Amino acid sequence: MINEASSSTPASLQSLPETSGRSRADMGQADFIELMLAQMKNQDPTKPLDPNEFMGQLAQFSTVNGIEELKQSFDNLASVMISDQAIKAAGLVGHDVMMPGDGGFLETGGDIAGQVLLDQRVTDLNIRIYDQQGGLVRTIPMSGQAAGRVRFKWDGFMESGDPAPPGNYKIVAEVQVNDSVQQAAMEIRTRVESVSLNPYNGGILLNLDNGSTVPWEAIQTIM
Repeated sequence: MINEASSSTPASLQSLPETSGRSRADMGQADFIELMLAQMKNQDPTKPLDPNEFMGQLAQFSTVNGIEELKQSFDNLASVMISDQAIKAAGLVGHDVMMPGDGGFLETGGDIAGQVLLDQRVTDLNIRIYDQQGGLVRTIPMSGQAAGRVRFKWDGFMESGDPAPPGNYKIVAEVQVNDSVQQAAMEIRTRVESVSLNPYNGGILLNLDNGSTVPWEAIQTIM
């Protein structure tokens, strides 16, 4: 028998035996119709089945079933896209990329390079290198520059002429516009050490040689 109109699911559907190896949550539309037809054949003559209720329940089931199938399709598509991104991101391991920021890692005998992003012409540009204690290690004068991307490279030597110890350094692009001194945005060349997945949203994360981790969408240039 079908429950009263206040119930959206027939009682016999709630007690569906799991003889087919599937759970009630796996019941398909054909199973639903088969059960409804069986109820119609065995209905109580004193309380005949309301066809409108039957059609309403069938429409409701079809709508829910369609939404679940659509959701499953989107989940499958998202899984494929994440896998494709992970494969592409893995190919970046060992490569240098340009990332927004002001931190660079100096290897023994290496250098730190990047580019300053100027939105207007500046009358003077200086690249200042600071160690982890905040001490000024080196100043690289670059005179006046036009608007655009201005590349720079620190050879790893201090003002004294001695090589700087390996480690992380802070880079500051100090610009002068007329009589005002400001800091400009930069992109620093860094190496991708490994790739991982964000445990919260499944996004691709790049683990860089300066110890930072950034989403792979932050990449500006692949060297």
